[in-house]
Amino acid sequence: MRSLTIIGMILGWTWAAQAQGATAAFGDCLPLREMQEAVASKGVVAPANAVMTARRQVPNADVVQANLCRVESGLVYIIVALQKDGRIVQVMVDAPSGDIKSVR
Repeated sequence: MRSLTIIGMILGWTWAAQAQGATAAFGDCLPLREMQEAVASKGVVAPANAVMTARRQVPNADVVQANLCRVESGLVYIIVALQKDGRIVQVMVDAPSGDIKSVR
């Protein structure tokens, strides 16, 4: 039983590291306070809406991270999902419109 717990912890750390790596390339993600301000000003869709859009693109996956980040084209939500087979999928949602920009 103890070995199962240790294996679970190692897998959890691995998935968390992969999820952080998926958004680290963008590096210019807004802190929570700025994200709340962007949503309040109605400049971007709510994070929950972006996550729901991402879930439709990657059914049966668990969303493990969602960030609002600056890219050359403006603001995007970068949503990281973990599929049942262990693969990490990154969904980029255009923050102002809520439309999917990419899935990889």
